[in-house]
Amino acid sequence: MLYLLACLAPPSPVEEGEGPIDTDRVVLNEVVVRNQSTWDDGASSFPDWVELYNAGPTPVDLSRLSLHDGAGVWHGEGGLQPGDRVLVPLGVDAPFRLGGGETLTLVGPDGVLDRLELGDPGPDVAWARHPDGGAWAETVWTTPDATNPDTPSPSLDPSERAFGPYKLHTVDIVLSSEAVASLLVERLAWVQGEVTLDGLRYGPVALRLKSEHGSRRELGEKPGWKIDLNEYADLRWHGQKGLTLNNVVQDPTYLREHLTYTLFRTLGIPAPRVGWASVTVNGEPYGVSVLVETVDDAFLGRWYDDPTGALYEGSYGVDLLPGHELDFEYDRGPDPDDRSDLTAVIDVLAGPADDAGMARLEGLVNVEALLTYLAAETLALHWDGYRNTNNYRLYHEPGGRLEMLPWGTDNTFGAMPVSPWVGRGILLRFCMTNPTCRGRFDARLVEVADRLDDLALVDELRDLDAWLRPAIAADPKREFEMYRHDVAIEETTWRLSSWPDEVRAQVAFWR
Repeated sequence: MLYLLACLAPPSPVEEGEGPIDTDRVVLNEVVVRNQSTWDDGASSFPDWVELYNAGPTPVDLSRLSLHDGAGVWHGEGGLQPGDRVLVPLGVDAPFRLGGGETLTLVGPDGVLDRLELGDPGPDVAWARHPDGGAWAETVWTTPDATNPDTPSPSLDPSERAFGPYKLHTVDIVLSSEAVASLLVERLAWVQGEVTLDGLRYGPVALRLKSEHGSRRELGEKPGWKIDLNEYADLRWHGQKGLTLNNVVQDPTYLREHLTYTLFRTLGIPAPRVGWASVTVNGEPYGVSVLVETVDDAFLGRWYDDPTGALYEGSYGVDLLPGHELDFEYDRGPDPDDRSDLTAVIDVLAGPADDAGMARLEGLVNVEALLTYLAAETLALHWDGYRNTNNYRLYHEPGGRLEMLPWGTDNTFGAMPVSPWVGRGILLRFCMTNPTCRGRFDARLVEVADRLDDLALVDELRDLDAWLRPAIAADPKREFEMYRHDVAIEETTWRLSSWPDEVRAQVAFWR
């Protein structure tokens, strides 16, 4: 009956998508129709939701209001004080769900109070008024049952909430005794557990420890983690299906991965974004980890038109050498048994590095991007990367050429300088044997050195260190004294400031 009264109510001055309200009333204040990680019910369920806001000067009896989408009706309970808000979970408190193309209507005793025609803004994107009661805009800065910011988010990519400076996330891992026992026996085994991310509960999920070499740590120490949110259910955290937590035991600054990946991304090389997280395991503090964007189909989709190609991972000593195709780990793609794209490159690299060989290589590998990648490794002093045949990935976009992606950049900006033209990687050695390719690489070294100067990463390093240092100092699993952290910060500052000049000087000297 209330639904019919609402439909027969006299015309209202309220229009869909209106600007700031000009009357005092309860209004629709924030609406999320594809909730994945904006709000949960405490039981790993993420219903869509609507927030109502009392913009008027007097209390409102919610039982006199109704909210509907044309098919179902929600009736409120209790009172709503001036300036307060109430959250309505759809499909839980409200007997309906929303979808694109519908109209959400809020009705009071005298007719329509507010309405919003719903499009499909995407997962974790809200229609919200900025500020409370203000103009509608799409945003990923969702604030369920809290004050809306004055302005919407500049980007509608929900993953930007997971990565970026000046946000220390909380990651609380819960493992059963059986899962703990499994990890103690086989540290790289996937086990089932639960994880709470910034107060949002996800479970069950799959987890394992990470790293086999320099940063390897056991469960009782400070391990890195791989977390698969998507193993048992279609779960996302700000668009991420999985999380990578690096334990930073080899980086006393906690910042080098962020600095290095920033350089790569600025140069157009697909590289992960970085954040930071305070981790607990079964309630025990595990300190600060670096949250690194997982290289998966979502990551590839941000950089490539087609993310369905073959993605290979090169670990220590793995390179494009005859008979070594199967040494690459096949991360994803259409056919793990088909390594013909690698074989084709290996065959070229086994031949002479003359102009004909370079031409064949250009047809299989994006050499321009490769030269930028190698120059960025040089300027970042990434001694543990492809130059040393470790920590890199290769992606073959369907219809495209093979490209190299960075990984494992915690050992950067602190190593002793090395010759830019020397390394174990066969692609580097092949190029250095060809005078034309060597000249192109020299020019790219100078370009990347100039870009590194332009980024002003020293200022960013100082600001981030001032923000993160208290959390590092309180890290109970920290494996070094704080004086080593301070020394590493100064060393990184020195490398950022001086190494570009040294590279330019070396290029000029050997020309």
